[in-house]
Amino acid sequence: MKFRYDLHIHSALSPCAENDMTPVTVVGQAVLNGLHFVAVSDHNAVGHAPVALRAGEEFGILAVPAVEVQTNEDIHLLCLFPDLGSLEAFFAEIPVSTRDNRPDLFGDQLLLDEDDNIVGTERRMLLDSAAVSSDEVFDLAAKHGGAAVPAHIDRESNSMLRILGDIPDKFATVELSTRSTEEERAYWSARKLVIIDSDAHTLDAVSEGECAGEIELEEYSVAALVRRIAEGRKE
Repeated sequence: MKFRYDLHIHSALSPCAENDMTPVTVVGQAVLNGLHFVAVSDHNAVGHAPVALRAGEEFGILAVPAVEVQTNEDIHLLCLFPDLGSLEAFFAEIPVSTRDNRPDLFGDQLLLDEDDNIVGTERRMLLDSAAVSSDEVFDLAAKHGGAAVPAHIDRESNSMLRILGDIPDKFATVELSTRSTEEERAYWSARKLVIIDSDAHTLDAVSEGECAGEIELEEYSVAALVRRIAEGRKE
């Protein structure tokens, strides 16, 4: 069975996202766009994961526990987990920066509840790199039953491909953006499993319908999705 997804969407917790990107609104937009899976994947923060998962249950879509980790090489890794406990256990081992955010320079980092009320702000500067390497993130994700995926490797900024010059074999899956070319998709699909995500920071950028990525799974579950991404390309 094939399922449509967008696993890389930022909420208002990420300073670079619009403030109307509440976790509930993001999940609702994914439903309207005909997706089967959605993930709120904020920069170095997991505060909106519980709200997103509850919204998924309410709206009838599978929300995937996720976070985008920025490593000490300035590489972005999309990290996906089968359940909230695994995500939180993984993130507890990530040595994130404790430097204070500057909202006037970098943007707000809002925490919202299930009714879209602002219930707080994240003090840490989420755009800072964590004191951890991409190899270490890979190993920690695997330890907690998750998958670490090099994010938007077709882009210049924060791309493992641009920074390291290649994608190590241990990373079985790579992410391309919705702006990637057919040539890029064909090249990487012959080598690894490829997922296509929006990296949306605004609601109108969330993947929609036939433009969304598709993945074949044996069953419709978050565990099956994460396992497939961790395993990578099938011959």
